[in-house]
Amino acid sequence: MVALVFNGTFPKDSNIVDQIRSSEVIIATDGAANSLLKNNITPHYVVGDLDSIDSDTQDSVKHTINTPDQSKTDLEKALEWCVDNNYLSLSIFGISGKSEDHFLGNFFTINEFVDQIQCVIYTDYSIITPCVGKNEFDSFAGQTVSLITLQNHSIVSSTNLEYPLDSYKLAPSSKGIRNKSLGTSFIIECSEPLMVFQAIL
Repeated sequence: MVALVFNGTFPKDSNIVDQIRSSEVIIATDGAANSLLKNNITPHYVVGDLDSIDSDTQDSVKHTINTPDQSKTDLEKALEWCVDNNYLSLSIFGISGKSEDHFLGNFFTINEFVDQIQCVIYTDYSIITPCVGKNEFDSFAGQTVSLITLQNHSIVSSTNLEYPLDSYKLAPSSKGIRNKSLGTSFIIECSEPLMVFQAIL
């Protein structure tokens, strides 16, 4: 597994932290390296403009990739670097918290890479999967499932959700949130990229 750790709120769930720790490759965006080292995890790569990484942290990391372009966020730079280096299947952590504008902007950034990178986002509260087309998700009965699109007029259909969608025109709104899974899996089919949120609890 390849873990990309962003400089948001570092996960508190020990299972998620262990998931990062056990990754074959760990990529940190700039200041996220500080949080990783505080949890005794050394990233293999740090990508960003390196303006928020401690000097001691920088000395501990073998590979720092300085990307000084201020017109791009650290997440955008990291995703571009992952594409260039053929890391195309990612588990992403630390994307939420701290700054709400960055949190929202992160979703727009990830949305732009949905055709290039397959990723799953883990927080202390949700598993978030960007997807387009037809996808099946492991689940459990009663799991809260929310669908958020960043595109106008995304056509969405679902299988095995409590409130089924049948070629529903989903716009950016709250219309797709707080659905429920009916069993061990469900299917989402969408014409445009959207985010599938699955509550952990």
